[in-house]
Amino acid sequence: MSLSRPIDIALRAAWLAALLTVLTAVAIPLGVAGPATDAAPVQTLEVEGTRFKITLADGRVLRSPDLIGANLLIDQGNRVLRVRLDGIEPDPDDKRAEVSEADRLWLHSLSVEAPDGSWEPVCQAGPDGRRQAIPVRGRFSAADGRFADGEAGAFELACTGGAMGKCIRFGYHPWQKRAWPVYTLSGEAVNEKALQQQTEASPPSYLTLYNACLRMVRADYGGDGSGTTRNGMRIDLYDARSTRVPANDPRMAFEAGWTDAGAVCVNHPRVVENVTLADITERWPRLAGKTGAICTEEFARSLGALLFNRSVP
Repeated sequence: MSLSRPIDIALRAAWLAALLTVLTAVAIPLGVAGPATDAAPVQTLEVEGTRFKITLADGRVLRSPDLIGANLLIDQGNRVLRVRLDGIEPDPDDKRAEVSEADRLWLHSLSVEAPDGSWEPVCQAGPDGRRQAIPVRGRFSAADGRFADGEAGAFELACTGGAMGKCIRFGYHPWQKRAWPVYTLSGEAVNEKALQQQTEASPPSYLTLYNACLRMVRADYGGDGSGTTRNGMRIDLYDARSTRVPANDPRMAFEAGWTDAGAVCVNHPRVVENVTLADITERWPRLAGKTGAICTEEFARSLGALLFNRSVP
């Protein structure tokens, strides 16, 4: 189904920070606004997988491909912002051979109307130059840096250049309910003891893995929402079940092991200008005795780390 004319969809939002990494919107049932369409009122707006899903009062269902050219009217209380869906495409970097429709990654090109009437991308460019967003059901808490299910209808727009978008594209999908699969490294020995510990324990949810990834990408060592990285920093990430394997760039060394609560140990800080090992143990006492040379991948695994990363010391 496609629309012959653009539509305006009215939303209410707590805030919208254009050109920031995360755009927050609260979806509530409202009507389709504006003289450009005679479509039926909107009954619900939600995110299904990584696509918008709108159910109209007459029972019709529209998804992201049907909404290209539509405007989302974001009511901020003192003003209304207009955000336009310019286009969508499957993530070209998603190389999975078999992907269910519900788990396919869709990148949305979104623009926001500036006060002078011009349009500019909602998202900042990431390392690959993309300025797109991924709708994802749930709510990110800036207070503690954690992503959760959120209230009914809640969703975030995760920009591809930010931590939320990167972790989705890395393969940690918070909406996924299937078990985290076990992989083996081709041609390399697997730490069988660690693998046995992982398989005997209850496997972590994808939401847990996603939060661990957010901590890692943001260098949130203490797990309290205090990111210590900076834009443009490169990391080599991998995980306990070889969903992702290390690239082993010789310029990089082991940095830390991660869970959804933050780092389990830290070998070296990613950006020493932002935080030192001494700062880390002072700010987060639980990491005392777990920093410096003692923090190896094997040590991190023994502490229950789910994800690992390497970076330039």
